[in-house]
Amino acid sequence: MSSSSSSISSKRNVEFQSENPCYCGLPSRVRTSRTKDNPGKKFRLCPNSMNEGPKCKFWEWLEPETPENEVNSGKDKKELCNLTLKVSILENEISICKMKMEQENLVVRQEFEKLKWKLFTHKVVMIVLFLLLVFKK
Repeated sequence: MSSSSSSISSKRNVEFQSENPCYCGLPSRVRTSRTKDNPGKKFRLCPNSMNEGPKCKFWEWLEPETPENEVNSGKDKKELCNLTLKVSILENEISICKMKMEQENLVVRQEFEKLKWKLFTHKVVMIVLFLLLVFKK
């Protein structure tokens, strides 16, 4: 539903709809959702909802779901499911890659430790040979 000729706009860009009054009988106030689930979707509520004092708790979406929206919503849900599945597959692939990298990293570290030990033993042998040569004379 779009706003009709009975809508009123104030200087502060607040829209009221007199053809859709709240439970208090006042023209309902039109607001725009800024939530993650319904960004940009318009809704109506009691004009007193932001004030302290009595409120009637009136609230409804400005544009109810239509069959066309439901069809699009179904397509969107299917696409969302497909994208969610793809994200899951990619997350699994990332986990597998991380595990492979960790295994390769472990092997590299083990080889590095072996090389360090080998270098140490060569140094010891060199020092012993040097000492033998020095004290042999």
